[in-house]
Amino acid sequence: MSTHSLDSRGIANFDLYPYVPSAAAGWTFVVLFGIVAVVHLAFMITLRSWFFIPFILGCIGEAGGYYGRAWSHQNIRNGTPYLIQMMLTLGSAPLLAGTVYMTLGRFIRGLDAEEHAPISSRKITKPYVFIDVASFVCQIFGSAAQASGAEGARKGMLIVVGGLGIQLFAFVCFIGMGTIFHRKLNREPTATSSRPHVNWRRHMWTLYAVSTLILVRTIFRFIEFAVGADGSLYKTEALIYVFDASLLFATTVCLALVHPGMLLRSIRKADVMPLSDNDKSVVPLNQYGE
Repeated sequence: MSTHSLDSRGIANFDLYPYVPSAAAGWTFVVLFGIVAVVHLAFMITLRSWFFIPFILGCIGEAGGYYGRAWSHQNIRNGTPYLIQMMLTLGSAPLLAGTVYMTLGRFIRGLDAEEHAPISSRKITKPYVFIDVASFVCQIFGSAAQASGAEGARKGMLIVVGGLGIQLFAFVCFIGMGTIFHRKLNREPTATSSRPHVNWRRHMWTLYAVSTLILVRTIFRFIEFAVGADGSLYKTEALIYVFDASLLFATTVCLALVHPGMLLRSIRKADVMPLSDNDKSVVPLNQYGE
């Protein structure tokens, strides 16, 4: 039986990290994610994009997770900051991903392009959000087991791998569905998508970009936990910041620069504007939007 355990003060009798976490790196991402949380809160209010609430919570969670890593710099056997950073850095990503899922459904409905979606826009959102919740629960429970000793850590890693696998599968399918919708709408544009000021393609490419960033991050985390604590990915702290923190922060920046609410606002404005002669004559475009 393993003797690895936590005492009543949450201090382990073994090292929880194979290195001493960098306080500077941790605090840097606390500040960065804190800033984008405020930026997205402002956008949500001004653009009336209430579906971005989970995204903002994800940004706050990421900031909290890296606060835990900065705190762990003081004592790598303290289980409290270890659990905080593990649960929040793993559990916040599904909140960011869930908002991306919801965004596509709103684009489809806003552009009056239900006939171009592989399935109903509402049916797109619900199963993906359900999958995201399942992934979130797996990663939270799995990460909570990480500080419970060697046996608990092994079981926790398996649960986390399962959650990441679910998230990985969902994102691959999601990108495929978005691509199908994009190609069909290019070939047969709707009246709304044909309006000159409704620049929906820019927002779709942004959606692909952030999906790719989250996908790469998820692949990294999946491999990290699948290989286990003896792997070089787990033992190299810099990789966490390159393939997790930086990619998710880039996701938040992309969606701040090209916020989905901007497209939805332009569609709302189009709804109260009369159609011009050019708008009435809808010319199908090829797959490249030309």
